[in-house]
Amino acid sequence: MTLAALQHLIRSAKALAEDREILILGSASLLATFPELGLPDAPLAATFDADICPQPYDEITAVMLDEALGENRAYYLRHGYHADILRDTIFETLPGGWRDRLIAVPGPDGGLALEPHDLTAVKILVGRPKDLDLVQNLHRNGKIRAELVKERLDLMTMDERGISRASIHFREIFSEI
Repeated sequence: MTLAALQHLIRSAKALAEDREILILGSASLLATFPELGLPDAPLAATFDADICPQPYDEITAVMLDEALGENRAYYLRHGYHADILRDTIFETLPGGWRDRLIAVPGPDGGLALEPHDLTAVKILVGRPKDLDLVQNLHRNGKIRAELVKERLDLMTMDERGISRASIHFREIFSEI
């Protein structure tokens, strides 16, 4: 996904839900800070969706956005990218204070994107191979700082298993810390 595609998706969502703010919470949120990640051969070039959540959240708006912008809908078939609509329960999985660190997506009617270190903390906790590959790429290219990721992990609510998993993934990626 490119920044232009994300901007188009946000404009489309805002046209349908004009009284709502659009939050970008998944990997596509990185484009607000690092638009180059969507260029050919960059980590987000093969990303065809953006995880969005309308704010304030309501089920009717979420269903409407999914029907209009979701996977395998006409919008996706025409443009080649789509929105995955998230429920507001996702907020419970984010690092404390995340709202204060949201980043405006460049452009008119931009949405708000998760700050890269907040996203990275979530990716480390989840620990899917594709997520860890993305985090490794961000680290290798100097786009994230280990100490900020650690701070964000400390702001997350995790059970013992989550703490253990996140610690292992953190050490694997940031071995010098």
